[in-house]
Amino acid sequence: MSLRFETIFAPISGLPPAGISVVRVSGPDAWEIAGKLFHPWPRHPEPRYALYGKFSHGDDGITLPFAAGHSFTGEETVEFSIHGSRASLTSLLAACEQAGARPAQPGEFSLRAFLNGRIDLTQAEAIRDTVEAETDRQLRSANRNREGKLRSEVGNLRDRITRVLAALEASVDFSEEIGEFDRQAAIDQLSPIALRIQELAGQAQSGRLLREGLRIAIVGPPNAGKSSLLNAILGTERAIVSEHAGTTRDYVEERASFLGYPVVLVDTAGLRNAVDPVEAIGVQRSRAAAANADLVWFVFDATVGITPEMALELESFDRPVKLLANKSDLGESNVGFPISATTRLGIDRLIADTAEAFQISDDAAVVNARQALLLQETFTPLSDALEHLAGDTPSDLLSVLLCESIDRLGQITGETVSTDMLDRIFRDFCIGK
Repeated sequence: MSLRFETIFAPISGLPPAGISVVRVSGPDAWEIAGKLFHPWPRHPEPRYALYGKFSHGDDGITLPFAAGHSFTGEETVEFSIHGSRASLTSLLAACEQAGARPAQPGEFSLRAFLNGRIDLTQAEAIRDTVEAETDRQLRSANRNREGKLRSEVGNLRDRITRVLAALEASVDFSEEIGEFDRQAAIDQLSPIALRIQELAGQAQSGRLLREGLRIAIVGPPNAGKSSLLNAILGTERAIVSEHAGTTRDYVEERASFLGYPVVLVDTAGLRNAVDPVEAIGVQRSRAAAANADLVWFVFDATVGITPEMALELESFDRPVKLLANKSDLGESNVGFPISATTRLGIDRLIADTAEAFQISDDAAVVNARQALLLQETFTPLSDALEHLAGDTPSDLLSVLLCESIDRLGQITGETVSTDMLDRIFRDFCIGK
């Protein structure tokens, strides 16, 4: 049975102007409000059966009713589809409020879906990832968790720890009937669980890269072809290209997709001892961009090679560096990956090699920072329990450690989550989700 909240409304489609705008009304009075705003509204609407008619503000369109327990939120719901003009949408939203509903807060539909048991927290977070997805790989990853991939994995681990805890507590309460607790059997059951939790927590970096994009700083000396490389990858003249050294005075940042994986390319000013004060600031920003990147592409002219000055710059980087020998169509270099921003020599291979850095399988349950932290907090007491199981630690301490692990896994899916945590999770959602 769904919880009873106020009736809320919000657009769930993109901002106008558009071909169609969709407004969701959810809550105990949703159908009553639909009856005030839409004609003809039947006395007994058939759930999930679309109705065509006219709205009170003058537009015509479609109304789709959902019964409580069978909607996204788990509440009585209607979705209004109207023409996507600003005037029509604004008028309908005003009519919803006048009829007794209130505007939804960011993430409130998803929060109600969670509170009514329609989704768990991993699925709620995956909804946000789905909405924010820019590349195919991001969308596929979000869809896996939205369909319950991570929930299933975490739930399975939690159930397995719970079974060990149940056996431990039963051996205390009914020792005469079932005998002593089998510590070695518990170790055998918990060890692979601890290993899997470590593996999942270790996917946090891959998850961050998949959500935020692999940040690549394109650095190197002036006139090496950094801006030309950016333009070649993007397929557009995004950065200014000139034969004159020092053309780039500031960094240029652009998002791209490498075989479906998101990347952020940062084209920077040429690295040299600049005399011009503005160019000097650009060089400083280039070094800062390299320091904040996940990967540095050091671009140099293949016909010139690596000079002593460049070698000193390379020693200063504390990030992984890939040497790119640009203009390799004009001359060969004995170091670096050969490319040509002019002829696209090596560009496709460079993109493919960079995409491999994500190391995410197509069926992986990728975790976010919140989930990774809780997995780490799960592993610590579980690891302690394994250590104590090898000795003669009292059962009550073992129970505490196992309960702590179970609680942390429950916080991932929301079974043991606090109100403050819910507020933190849903406050970053957009309105209408």
